Amino acid sequence: MRHTRALSLAALTVLLVACGGGGPGASQSSTDTEQSTAAEPSTEASVDAGASATPGGGNGGDVEAVAEALIPPNSTEVSKTVAEGISFIIYESTDSIESLQSHYEGAIPAAGMQIISTSTAGGNVSIVFAEDEGSTFGGAVSIFPSSTGGGGSGVQVTVGESN
Repeated sequence: MRHTRALSLAALTVLLVACGGGGPGASQSSTDTEQSTAAEPSTEASVDAGASATPGGGNGGDVEAVAEALIPPNSTEVSKTVAEGISFIIYESTDSIESLQSHYEGAIPAAGMQIISTSTAGGNVSIVFAEDEGSTFGGAVSIFPSSTGGGGSGVQVTVGESN
């Protein structure tokens, strides 16, 4: 779990840097939040507190639709946080890292996004995407070995818009 949190923070940082944002709350004073946590990857919980899928400003991308298009195959949602137009979701998948990378190389363009960069380090794969290189709407997918020790992979999907 500690490894997953470190990767989550790193991916969120990549998203904010890639989109040029100052982070959630940088230009807005109120926060709508959706957060769920599952004790085990096989359970799923979700609480909606009215987070906006399309924040004001920017290119008007649909965060919720892109996040939905990027659900990994053979997966279970482990946690989900949505705040001020940024969606951060962690999944466990039974698929291999290589299989998931191949999946996302097709799923990201199919969702109307462009792959900006792909990097591999220590067996982990990170893919940064956006509508185009100058867009404020985009995100990142991080794929890493499962922390449960049963094989498979963990996947972190971050989608958002920087105002």
